[in-house]
Amino acid sequence: MEKKYLIAYGTAAGSTAEVAQAIGEEMQKQGITVDVKPVESIKTIEGYDAVVVGSAVRVFQLLGKTKRFLRKHKRALRKVPVAFFLVCMTMKEQTTESIERATGFAKPMFKVKEPVSLGLFGGCMDPEKLTGFFAKSMQSQPKEDCRDWEQIREWAQSIIPMLAKE
Repeated sequence: MEKKYLIAYGTAAGSTAEVAQAIGEEMQKQGITVDVKPVESIKTIEGYDAVVVGSAVRVFQLLGKTKRFLRKHKRALRKVPVAFFLVCMTMKEQTTESIERATGFAKPMFKVKEPVSLGLFGGCMDPEKLTGFFAKSMQSQPKEDCRDWEQIREWAQSIIPMLAKE
């Protein structure tokens, strides 16, 4: 029977959406049917064999819309295998300290369910794409993209058997 996975993401300026899309493409290469959708557009997760939830991090927290998605679908998420990922500038460098700190940002995710894996990826900061309070404070910063696409693709491939086992 063909597997069907959902990749749900919360993005503020689009970089997390691009990461979610790359994860979905890797899974599709392995013959998995994948829907990649923003968290705010998802009404139900019924019909999916596994769910991957990702979020951008702003001001050291998950996005509000990602937290709302997790609360709304908490019961359903507990019934299927899940993996989580974060996209944040804290992971600009892969150090013990940055991994520890970024893992702390995922606490609201872990309250829903222990994932098969947690992907921690460098973020992208483009002041031109930022909005709201965050935009004003970051306008003088240079554009910076710290996403490691090879790491992202490898993580996507690594979670496929883990999501299938649970």
